[in-house]
Amino acid sequence: ASVGLVVTNVVQADMGQWSCSATNSYGTVTVHFQMNIQAASNAPAFTSQPASQTVGVGARVTLRCQAGGVPSPAIMWEKDSVDIDLTAAGLQWIPSTGTLTILSASLSDAGSYSCTATNAHGSVSAAATVAVEALAVITPALRNQTVVAGNALTLTCRSTPSLGVRTRWLLNGMVVGMASALTIASTALADGGQYWCEATNSAGTARASLFVTVQALPTFTTPPSDVIILAGSSVNVPCRVSGVPPPTVSWVLGSTTVQNTPHVSIGGDNTLAIVNADTTISGAYTCVATNAAGTARSSAKVVIIGRVTFTTFPQDITAVAGKGATMACAATSDNGVISRTWYYPNDTRIDPTADSRVAVSDGTLSFTSVEYSQR
Repeated sequence: ASVGLVVTNVVQADMGQWSCSATNSYGTVTVHFQMNIQAASNAPAFTSQPASQTVGVGARVTLRCQAGGVPSPAIMWEKDSVDIDLTAAGLQWIPSTGTLTILSASLSDAGSYSCTATNAHGSVSAAATVAVEALAVITPALRNQTVVAGNALTLTCRSTPSLGVRTRWLLNGMVVGMASALTIASTALADGGQYWCEATNSAGTARASLFVTVQALPTFTTPPSDVIILAGSSVNVPCRVSGVPPPTVSWVLGSTTVQNTPHVSIGGDNTLAIVNADTTISGAYTCVATNAAGTARSSAKVVIIGRVTFTTFPQDITAVAGKGATMACAATSDNGVISRTWYYPNDTRIDPTADSRVAVSDGTLSFTSVEYSQR
C-alpha cells in the first residue's frame, strides 16, 4: 500500500527533516527525507537610498544603498553614468551596510551618483547629487581704512565663490554685521580697531582683517584770550588742544610764524610766553593746531601799552555842592594806546555806569552835581 502526504501553504517553519514509518506484524521501517523551502522569487526593492548633499573639500561623504529581493540583488554604482571602481583608492565600499564612502572629497568628486540593484527579476535605480565646495577666498584683499569722526564709513568683504557663502563682520570679538557690506553712518572714536570678516560655507570659514583708524579734528580745550599789559611786563597766553592723532601746535603773528625771541617764546604746553614786553610785539596772535584730520585756529589780541606821558594834569578845583564840576586829564604813549582810569580820593575806582551824576569822555571827568563827600 502507498500513502501520500500533502502539505498545503508551506511556511518557513516546515523546513527540516521529515520521517515516514511503515509498521506491520513483522516490524517497522522508517524513511527520512529533508524538506528545503525556497522563498518566493521577487524583484529588487530599496530599503535605503543615497541622499543628495553638499560638502566642503576634504570632507567625508557617505552614500547608502541597500535593496532586498529574491535572489539577493547585486549593487552597482555609477558617477555621471560611468561605472565606479569600488576598489579605487579613496573609496570604501561595505556591501553588508550598503555604504559607499568617499574618504576625502575633492572638487572632482562632485557629480550625480546612482546605485542600481539587479537580480533575475529586474532592477531598480536611485540617484543623488554630491556638490563639493572649496573654502571661500576673500578677494580683493581687505585694506586698512582711515576716517574722520562723524563721517560715514563702508567696509566691503567679497568672496569667491559667492553663492552659498555666509558673511559676517566682527570688532573686538563682537559681531557687528551680518552682510558682506558694513556701513557706519557716523563714525565715533569707539569705532576704531581691528575688524574681521568671516566668509563661511560648507568647506569651512575664511577670515581676513583690517584696521580702522578714526581721527578727530583738533578742538580747543583752552583757547587763547585777549590780554593788555604794560610795556616791560610779562604774561602767558595758554592754548590747549585735543584731537586724534594729537595735534601739533604753532603760533602765528599776522602771517608770520612765531619763533622764540628774548621777548616771545612757546612753551612745551604750547603756551605763548611774553617776557619784558615791548610795543613792537603787539598784534593778533593765532594758535594753529594741525593733525591728519585737519586744522583749527583760534586768535587773541595782545596789546602792549607803551610809555605814558601826561600832557594835561588834573588841577585842584573848588566846587559848590549841588553844582557841576569838570577835571581834565590828557596823556600820550609810545604806541598811541591809552587806558585812563579815574579814582576817588579814597582810591575807589570811579565807575560812570554806577553813578548817573558822573561821566568820563576822552579823559575828562565831569560831575553834574557835586556832593560834599566827593572831595
